[in-house]
Amino acid sequence: MLQRYYLREVLSLYGMGVLLFVGLITTDLLSSLSGVLLRQHTPIGEILQLVAYRMPNTLSQALPLGLVFALLVALARWIRQSELKAAYAAGIAPYRFIAPVIGLGLLVGGVVFLNEGWIKPIAQERFENLQYKIYYGSEPSGVLTDQTYTPAGLGVYYAQRIFPAQKGQSGAGLENIRVIEPGGAIWSADSGRWENGAWVLYNAYRVNPDGKIFNEAQHPLPFPSGFQPKNVSYDALPMPELYNAAKADPEARFPLLRRYSNAVGTLILAWIAVVVGLSLREAAWAFIAVVVLIFGYWTFWTLSAQFAKLDVLGAYGAWLPNLVYLGLALFFTWRLAR
Repeated sequence: MLQRYYLREVLSLYGMGVLLFVGLITTDLLSSLSGVLLRQHTPIGEILQLVAYRMPNTLSQALPLGLVFALLVALARWIRQSELKAAYAAGIAPYRFIAPVIGLGLLVGGVVFLNEGWIKPIAQERFENLQYKIYYGSEPSGVLTDQTYTPAGLGVYYAQRIFPAQKGQSGAGLENIRVIEPGGAIWSADSGRWENGAWVLYNAYRVNPDGKIFNEAQHPLPFPSGFQPKNVSYDALPMPELYNAAKADPEARFPLLRRYSNAVGTLILAWIAVVVGLSLREAAWAFIAVVVLIFGYWTFWTLSAQFAKLDVLGAYGAWLPNLVYLGLALFFTWRLAR
């Protein structure tokens, strides 16, 4: 009964928390783009489009952060009005509030995963295309330059330029290609095509490790099927495409794991927020806890991306903030259960 009452209060504050963080994140976005928008005399309509296309990305951050805000602010009122103390006096153990919050965290985490995997990528692609148009005054050409892929067990694939498939063509065009096979043989070609799960090289020649050279008018080289290059970031690829990209390019693995991490992180943030809140005795500390928990998670979240760029923790660094906060959540849960 008391747990349901707490959840109702949390939900009444949740919308306010989400709106608060949407406003903060959107303000930060506009501040970071303000110089370009003013210099390019960007119309208000396009600015509003940028904000709208960025909204799914904003919600991926605002939904879990708003949950931390709502959980701790609700507990702050209970502490201030001694309702939490009265609940303890009535024999209700603190840990009994945890299970309902875990359920709420699972629900919000599911929404975050759906958004991360399928809704945000569509909006992100439109955001990146519009941003390119604002910056350069034209639509993206779709041409990729200096692309390197290292699919597991297939060697290294490099193309100086990759052209989008034209009408009537079955795959993207390739130019100035180099492929190093696992055994050390090197294939080279001036042109080719990416089709049917293979790189087809035209007028290709191969240099074996022993120095012998072979020529072929056309030669296919295996490549993970299902992945087609696009002139957008990996954040703009829907989940199935990103999964296929991760098989071909190690750099796609961190964005893939981060999507799972962001969804799981929602659950962990809800868990640690409630156990920290239940451990407090002064209402003021609940508001401090909101800032500390959010700032701390954001710091580890940002660090994990930097570690991935430096190849310190690899793609699995995406789980760094969750592992740290999971440890803290377990510690505070143990303290409550004593």
